[in-house]
Amino acid sequence: MTSIEADIPTATVVNVPPQPPHQHAAPPLRKYRGGFHSSICSIFSDPTRRTDCCAVACCGVLASDRTRYLLNGTRPPPLWRRLGIYLVIPALFVAAMNYFAVEVPASETEVNDDQFNEVFGEPSDQGPTKVAPFPLRLSFYAYLIVLGMYSRYQRRSTRKEIVKKLYEERASARGETVDSNQLRLFLERSRYDTWTPHRSCWCYAVDDMFFEDGVVAPVENGHDDVSEIEGDFCTRLWACLAKTFWASCCGCWCQCCSICAVAQEEREVNRLTGNEDYTMDYVTFQPYSEYYPVIQNLRDDQITSLWKHVTALSELSVKLLKSLVAVLAVLCLFSLSNINENFSWRNMIVLLLTFGQAFFIEYLVHWRWCKFDLSFDSVVKYFACGFLLTTPMAIVFEAIISTLASLLTIFVVVMVVGTDDSIAKDLEVDPKQAMKDFAMKYQGIFIAYVFVNSFVVAAVVEEMVKYFGYWMVVVPDLLPDSRSASGSIATSYNSNGNEDEVSRPMKSARSTGAGITVAMVSVALGFACCENLMYIFVYSPPSLGVEITTLIARSLFPVHPLCAAIQSIGVCKRDIEGNKNYGLGRVISPAVLLHGSFDFVLMLAAFYGALKKVEEGDNENESGEGTSSDASNEEDFASELPSLISGLVFVILGCIYYTCASRSQNQRLIAMDNAARDQSSLLV
Repeated sequence: MTSIEADIPTATVVNVPPQPPHQHAAPPLRKYRGGFHSSICSIFSDPTRRTDCCAVACCGVLASDRTRYLLNGTRPPPLWRRLGIYLVIPALFVAAMNYFAVEVPASETEVNDDQFNEVFGEPSDQGPTKVAPFPLRLSFYAYLIVLGMYSRYQRRSTRKEIVKKLYEERASARGETVDSNQLRLFLERSRYDTWTPHRSCWCYAVDDMFFEDGVVAPVENGHDDVSEIEGDFCTRLWACLAKTFWASCCGCWCQCCSICAVAQEEREVNRLTGNEDYTMDYVTFQPYSEYYPVIQNLRDDQITSLWKHVTALSELSVKLLKSLVAVLAVLCLFSLSNINENFSWRNMIVLLLTFGQAFFIEYLVHWRWCKFDLSFDSVVKYFACGFLLTTPMAIVFEAIISTLASLLTIFVVVMVVGTDDSIAKDLEVDPKQAMKDFAMKYQGIFIAYVFVNSFVVAAVVEEMVKYFGYWMVVVPDLLPDSRSASGSIATSYNSNGNEDEVSRPMKSARSTGAGITVAMVSVALGFACCENLMYIFVYSPPSLGVEITTLIARSLFPVHPLCAAIQSIGVCKRDIEGNKNYGLGRVISPAVLLHGSFDFVLMLAAFYGALKKVEEGDNENESGEGTSSDASNEEDFASELPSLISGLVFVILGCIYYTCASRSQNQRLIAMDNAARDQSSLLV
């Protein structure tokens, strides 16, 4: 059974940082710009490092909070204040702009967009648009700029403090006293290294030089000493981007939202304070030793009472659940107030059903079958990470890649139109009809675009961020222990943090594998729940029938949790069975294949459905005659039925693949447990 010692070191507020005995020697000579021990571009250079993922989520807000806490004991502002500053006030601005908006006729420049939308079967909206008053928009943008400047000032102050600590460490290693004037001059000279990395979007000169007793020498690849660590798909992709598009062409690392700088600072502060091991939660900074022994006792005693598991939650999980209840209560009051006719109590019921669908699957996956393999506390954290952190990452990355794919498609279309005289002439006479003819004639271009959207924009990005969501959450249930394949035993601790007199066996390999599966599925359920809410209340028309239909349709195809379960097989092979050939690429590739195929079938069916309407002339209803609404709905359903059946087939195939692979892996894990038990009995 995994155990957490009661005297685990917690956050250390450093003045002159206390070092473990093995660190009394002089620090490593390899130094990058600013005195750091790793390059600013070393993010993702080590696949086993979890802090890099935390720096990406929410632009590194949580990672910066932890860095400041370890550095000088500064806690982040209360959650209610942050919600008010970063959520409530912007929401009030948006509501005010929507309330005071005035209608403005649609611009004629939007005609081309409407024609493009009609080719893909999307409705054209050439009616008047609403525009908020200029002073209100200006105030909103000014507020966002002020928030950005304040955040940048905080991060620069933290980096300056780190550079100061590094200077003091260097002087102490050389046996020199730190002079205040010399320190001030050093900080002035290091102004570039403390200010530039935390600009919103800027370039930071490549720090491929290190300092060895004042002598400047080159560092190959601009990375720290991780060459002996075999990289995975993410590592190689990042290295390719860094070398090809940034360092090689302009000699600078491109910084966006200071993500790389935040990751570099967290790595450095972990080294300075001796907190490289995971000993506490993010956000609340509560040590594991304060709450995990109680959870461990519940597992040891096989307690099945849900209430006792709820009372054993950590401070972070309690805050997350209270926040959920508070948000749902506010939304319930809002729905009953009839302020917005598009969100009534009926819509609130749909919202609750959306959460209920995710919670029901969570109940089956965790509480019904694996309640003792992963604690309820960890499930809350993983679900919240999927809902709150992975969804924004997916939105941003998908927007970037989708924009690049669209630009590439537009470039190809322009090149093809330039070589097709008939299409070029039709564009001058009737652009709308020319676009339709182009879509009919060059279907391969649009099929390739659909393929990229399905497999790259959707599948690769979403499966990667779901993996990152699992990887960035560190819980004591799944902390790597010192148990080898031989099955050594460890000491557990009681609720008072005292060592038990009797040593208990560590958590079995089979139980650890089940815990990993539940954790990854929980992240996927949080992600899918947030995505479902967006599809129901943002992308769908404000109609109760449409919302319910969307919820039912998305509930019938649980692709996200299924793909996460498939990912867990690769993670277990790597982390439990010890197969080091399973990097990120091999972990997510089966899930990407299933997810991409599922999306590709649906998108391709939608594309050909739009082409059929274009061919039949349904988009143009110049005569004013049309089919009845009921007949049209029946025809649309009949045309979509084959794609829905195909999607269901892919889901069934995915379930079959996971069942077979999971059973095979479960047998191997049980064999590992039996071998460990036999060897342990021989040792006794």
